[in-house]
Amino acid sequence: MELRSAIKKAQKNGRGIARHSNEPRPIMLIPTNTTAGIVAVTSKNRAVVCWEPTLNDLIATDWFVFG
Repeated sequence: MELRSAIKKAQKNGRGIARHSNEPRPIMLIPTNTTAGIVAVTSKNRAVVCWEPTLNDLIATDWFVFG
């Protein structure tokens, strides 16, 4: 699914998003309306603020709701 669709679906369900290309241990991304921007939660449950997507991330169609 495209990034926008994944974000909207995750927001409705209180979940994060991830990419299939990052499996089997994807990083969960949680978009926010705060200065933290997009928070990335690693497979070791470490939070990293201000994730910066690449062009490939933005145009990818392998996003899914995760978490």
